[in-house]
Amino acid sequence: MILLTALVGGVLAWNPVEEGNVEVVKEWGDSTGEMLEPGAHWITPIKDSTAVVKTRPQQYTMANEAAEGAEARDDSVEVLTNDGVSVDVDVTVRYRVDTAQANTFYDEYKNVRQAEARLIRPTTQDVLRTEGGDIQTTQIYTGSGQNQMADAVTEALIAESEGTGLTIEAVQIRNIKLPSQYADAVEKKEVEKQNIEKKQNSIEVAKAEAERKRVEAQGQADANEIEAESLKGNPELVQVKYINALESNENTIYVGAGSQAGIDLVKNVDEEEGEQG
Repeated sequence: MILLTALVGGVLAWNPVEEGNVEVVKEWGDSTGEMLEPGAHWITPIKDSTAVVKTRPQQYTMANEAAEGAEARDDSVEVLTNDGVSVDVDVTVRYRVDTAQANTFYDEYKNVRQAEARLIRPTTQDVLRTEGGDIQTTQIYTGSGQNQMADAVTEALIAESEGTGLTIEAVQIRNIKLPSQYADAVEKKEVEKQNIEKKQNSIEVAKAEAERKRVEAQGQADANEIEAESLKGNPELVQVKYINALESNENTIYVGAGSQAGIDLVKNVDEEEGEQG
């Protein structure tokens, strides 16, 4: 058993493949078309070797902040808008290598860094500058403007990477940096817009309140008209309503049944007290 292990060890080499990668098998340096998926494998040393290809999701970012991008510097894409304003665009491309086409990808790019440098970066830059040049500055930083650029980059990258084993998953415009003087003007315009919207809302509220009062007044007028019609020709009802009104008035006093004719049945207590004073 020990001898057999020694013979195998002398002929084959242990080659583990980590999760999230595949390894392309090469014979005397050339790709054989064989691929090793994650797990434990044996290969023939000297004659055979392998090259690691990352298959887990990757992202490539070009950004104004050095800590955010792939390059340790301001790496945002400078775009000249339709009306001649220079803006900086931060962009992220999300992609992965299709495991089933890892050999094809290796033959084309060798590794993901080569794919980024030769395909993703230059294509993204070119498309952003071209597409951004057709957009007004007032639109490029809006959601619609950013979506327009992202869609154009996505379409171009998919077309360029077709048949290479590279899968483009998403393109995100992360930020648009406007020149300071233009940004100040945009901010001022946005504040003015919000103030106008507030005034318009106030006007609408006032209109709604006025309409409510008009409807309420009209309803009261209609009710009064109906009541007036019901009182016509019905003196008994008029007297009942008159008595009810007297009962609700604290200043009303009543004269007994033996009072002489011509004496008022109602008088204002406050006025009487004032005269005595």
